[in-house]
Amino acid sequence: MSAFNAISQELIDIWLQSDATTAPEDLYSIVIGRLNIKMALSVVTTVADDPYDWRFRRVKDFGFRSYLLNQMKQQFPDAALRDLDRRFIDDAIISAYLRTLEVKRPALDLVRTKLLGVRIGYERLIIPQKCGGKPGWCISLVEGRFFISPMREAKTDITDDNIIQLLIEGQTTKEIAEILHLSPRTIEHRIDKLKSRFEAKNLVHLVAKLVATQVERQAHEGKVRTPLD
Repeated sequence: MSAFNAISQELIDIWLQSDATTAPEDLYSIVIGRLNIKMALSVVTTVADDPYDWRFRRVKDFGFRSYLLNQMKQQFPDAALRDLDRRFIDDAIISAYLRTLEVKRPALDLVRTKLLGVRIGYERLIIPQKCGGKPGWCISLVEGRFFISPMREAKTDITDDNIIQLLIEGQTTKEIAEILHLSPRTIEHRIDKLKSRFEAKNLVHLVAKLVATQVERQAHEGKVRTPLD
C-alpha cells in the first residue's frame, strides 16, 4: 500500500470515530508529521451557502522545491474561493466538494486540471465534517503527480517539453510514460536524444543541465527576479 493510501485509510478510520464536535485538527494532527514531500493538506470551511464564500486554508504544503510550485503557491493564498483562480475553483474544487457535502462521507479521486496555466495532476482525499446537517468544513489530503508547464516555444516538440518538465520535477521514466500515455521505450528514446542534444553524460547530468537551462531562459525573459527559497 502506498504512503498516500495508508494515510488516507488512517484518516478515514479516525473520521469514522469522530462526531459533530470534532475539529479538523483532531483528525489531521495524528498524521500531519508523516506526510511526504509530495503531499499537502488543507481545510476548506464550507459553512456559507454560496460556495464562492467558502474559505481555503493551507495546513501543510508540498515539501519539494519547484519554480512552478512556488509560483502557484504565491498566487493561491489562504482566502475565500472567489478570490482564487476561478477556472481552477470551478473545475477542481466546487463540484467535487458539493458532492462530498451531499453524501457526507469521504471521497477519493484523481484530479487532472489546470492552475494558472499549468497542467497539474494529483490524487485527493476529501473528508467532510461528520454531522447530521450540512458539514461545516472539509479536509483535503493530496499527493502531487505532475506539474507540466505550457510549451515555451512554438517550435519546441510538446512531448519533449513535457518530458523535460517532468524530469525536472523528479518523475521516473515509467512515471513519465504513464503521465504522457506513451511507452517507456518511447520515453527512453527521447531522453537519449535529449542527452545527446545537451551533451549530458547520464540522466543526472541531463537533469542538472535542463534545470540550469530553464533558469537561464526564465532569467533572460525577466521571469526570475529573486532566487528560489
